[in-house]
Amino acid sequence: MGRVGRVGRVGETLLALVGIGLFATAAYAQTPCERLASLRISDTTIARAETVAAGTFTTSPQDPSFKTLPAFCRVEGVVNRANDTGVRFELWMPLQNWNGEFRPAASGFAGGAITYAGMAANLRQGWATATTNRGHDAAGPWKLSDMTSEAYNAMIAPSKRVIDVFYGKGRPALTLMNECGGGGSRDALQLVQDYPAALDAAAAVGFVYDPLHHGIGQMWVFQATHKSAVSYIPPSKYPVIHQAALDSCDAKDGLKDGIIEDPPRCRVDLSRVACKAGDAAGCLTAPQIEAVQQIYKPAVHAKTGKYLFAGMVPGGELQWEAMAGAAPYNYAPGFYRNAVFNDQAWDWKAGLPNFDTHVDRAEAAPNQIIQATKSDIRPFIDRGGKLLLIGGWADHTLAPGSFVDYYEAVVKAVGRDKAKSSVRLFMVPGMDHCLDNPIYGEIHDLDVAGILRRWKASGRAPDTLHLTVRKPDGAMERTRFVCAYPQVAQYKGRGDVNDPASFTCHMP
Repeated sequence: MGRVGRVGRVGETLLALVGIGLFATAAYAQTPCERLASLRISDTTIARAETVAAGTFTTSPQDPSFKTLPAFCRVEGVVNRANDTGVRFELWMPLQNWNGEFRPAASGFAGGAITYAGMAANLRQGWATATTNRGHDAAGPWKLSDMTSEAYNAMIAPSKRVIDVFYGKGRPALTLMNECGGGGSRDALQLVQDYPAALDAAAAVGFVYDPLHHGIGQMWVFQATHKSAVSYIPPSKYPVIHQAALDSCDAKDGLKDGIIEDPPRCRVDLSRVACKAGDAAGCLTAPQIEAVQQIYKPAVHAKTGKYLFAGMVPGGELQWEAMAGAAPYNYAPGFYRNAVFNDQAWDWKAGLPNFDTHVDRAEAAPNQIIQATKSDIRPFIDRGGKLLLIGGWADHTLAPGSFVDYYEAVVKAVGRDKAKSSVRLFMVPGMDHCLDNPIYGEIHDLDVAGILRRWKASGRAPDTLHLTVRKPDGAMERTRFVCAYPQVAQYKGRGDVNDPASFTCHMP
């Protein structure tokens, strides 16, 4: 598998297949992998190019899951920058069954290393894939200058050039990203916002577009249950709160199924779970009810009242321990150490941050470069770009309303007509942070890449999703019909709940 060049009719056939995006059956590349080491690319040095046989890739410490990787061409390069060590990147290209597409992988929120898990997942599914260290090889304090869109985008153009040469002018038929979570989703959104030619389509699931206020929002939730000892809500009481939410709102969509379809319009009656004669396991004390009410409300600036970040919504209470439990969610302390206090020794146990002067420090100009908050994405849309946004109404790590905030900002900035053809938000009731790798709850199967391909090819944006919901062990639970925001699904009152025909979409 080391030398994979072949010419003649095979080469002509491969070029034809690439031209129509059907390279999935191709078995040979146009240029031998090892020759890529001598490739000349502006501002880029190719440090190594080698063929990796199937099942032989190893890391340190070795991960046995890599034993399932197919054979691929591994290219290591550095994008040179003035007065800098450069942006290091790796590109992996399958030797067989390339699907004709390029899918960059997440770099991690702060960078500092080449991480392989995302690349491995992409490679197994037939993509050429790449990732980067964002400009440094070290853990520790955030290096803000390497958390910019430029630091991630630096690898995109040289990666496309290498793909072009390796597959014999087989430029990717589609360049897309499909990422979930703080690091990967921010990478995708930064490219959409700042480098509109980098991607043809992108999906951001459980996305963090505003990491500054995301950290503040997480601490807002934690502070609600830690104002004093009596404010704390033991996790054993979360089911009490959750049941109160279901009792208040579950049946409003015509189907009582343990899921709240439209959480923003749910008003939870906490009076029915208030303790009547002292604290008890099945009720909430007055300070605990006050804490719940704060968690449901948006975080605001303590002096100005300025909106900072969305509140949590009814229906996700069973997952609150991650932010309201014994310690803050792990992103929040790192955020305050790096972006607020610039002190790696800062510890929340010595005193919780406030929501006025500490907010002002977080919002300082030097920190703004880590954001992905730009809403005017018309250059991306005008090139034919498609942006799919997906959030879970039961997200455990950030307020689901933040997904809505960004979508509505985009619609306002680009105009409803442009947004209608090029941007979609789907809010999935009952879903946690990611589709197929949830921390809590069920797995939601959805062919996101297929949706992006069809959308890009036809120009028709999806108006509904039909997801398969599985238990954590993989057993099928049900299917779920989801309408594009702001519409919500309504059960017709009869019919199989696993049949999309049993539901309609309507404006709430």
